[in-house]
Amino acid sequence: MKTKVELSIGCSGTRAGKALARVLVPDNAAVPRGLNIVMGAKQGTVHFDITSSSASSALSTVMAILRDVSLFEQVWLLSRASGAW
Repeated sequence: MKTKVELSIGCSGTRAGKALARVLVPDNAAVPRGLNIVMGAKQGTVHFDITSSSASSALSTVMAILRDVSLFEQVWLLSRASGAW
């Protein structure tokens, strides 16, 4: 059985979308066997196509991405409030 997840994250604008994409670029040298992650960014949207031979692996990957997005959002908002951006 194969699991496919499509995840799109809309940002407030192109600048935020590009910054999020830079942060979320997969940096793991080795992903679990059977897991494939393709990421793309267009304007203010970051899109993931995740396929896995295991549903639990696909879901844990989505949860990890969403945790990273949440952290990015917090840092982005704090930096904007301080005038750093």
